[in-house]
Amino acid sequence: MANYTITRYTESGHTYGCTNFSTIQIEDQVASDGAALDSTVVWDLAANAGFSVSVDDFSFTGATQINIPTTTPPSTSWEDLPYPILYAKMEKVSSALIRITLYLAPDSGQASFSSGNSFIMPDTNVDIVVPIEGCARIAGGSMRLVVETSPTTKITTRVDVNDDLKDYIASNTVSDSTDEIHGTLPPTEVDGGETNTYLMSYQTIVEEGYRYKAPPNLNFTDNNYYTKRRITKEVNPNDPTKEDIVSVSFDIYKK
Repeated sequence: MANYTITRYTESGHTYGCTNFSTIQIEDQVASDGAALDSTVVWDLAANAGFSVSVDDFSFTGATQINIPTTTPPSTSWEDLPYPILYAKMEKVSSALIRITLYLAPDSGQASFSSGNSFIMPDTNVDIVVPIEGCARIAGGSMRLVVETSPTTKITTRVDVNDDLKDYIASNTVSDSTDEIHGTLPPTEVDGGETNTYLMSYQTIVEEGYRYKAPPNLNFTDNNYYTKRRITKEVNPNDPTKEDIVSVSFDIYKK
């Protein structure tokens, strides 16, 4: 399933054919900006609800990506497309929309698109197939965790955010007994294999000379989150046959 749709971006004053992907043109019309045969054809690639799209995840089959400087908003440019398309651009409008522009004539305002011959409408119909490859991603959702810990000064806590998510998740101490972790998760691949996202490790450590009588638990009121517990033990200094629990780490995941 593609999880996105492509539709023609229509403009007032233009005459379209029987579908949004066709237009009615007259023989010998020349493609140029604002003319009866416009110099561009524009499509909107829109993600379905719950999904996100990025220009990095889409390409024109058989075309060549033009290496141009990084742009804002993000975009990719292409050449070697089916005739009579000279060039094409994919530009991010939002996390749910990519605008695709097909150029039928050179654009003097863009150095990468400034050469070539404008398309002239022949006396027969012109059918063009422009294959596009790519996938939408599962849209990243917001996250906010508030973790209540023991108010005792004999225990310290530490949050280690997944390195791949440090640009998306922030943590701060609200009080001596409360930590807050919040952010917006990035989109994930539909076929990425692992459906759950590892967010962070939440560690509780006892002061030197102390131990846990029993390992603590971390439970969430939101069932979208769950943990895997890891226990660290040290040999009891008074009885080498025993081990004391001195630290517990909770690896936190979002379903």
